[in-house]
Amino acid sequence: MGLLIAEASTGMAGITSQLTTGVTAGNLFGTVGEVMPFIIQMIGFAFGYKVLRKAVKGASKGKANM
Repeated sequence: MGLLIAEASTGMAGITSQLTTGVTAGNLFGTVGEVMPFIIQMIGFAFGYKVLRKAVKGASKGKANM
């Protein structure tokens, strides 16, 4: 899952050439595609956690808020 091509060049010119040749639209969107299911799960968990905290907070005061 590496985005950069390993070349034996040094200095700023080497870094620039590695970035321009190694980072392509296919590699970038491939990596984003691999990460998106995890991000979607984290958003769902955060929303559920927020609703659960609100319900527990209201229950301790004798209120039924949703």
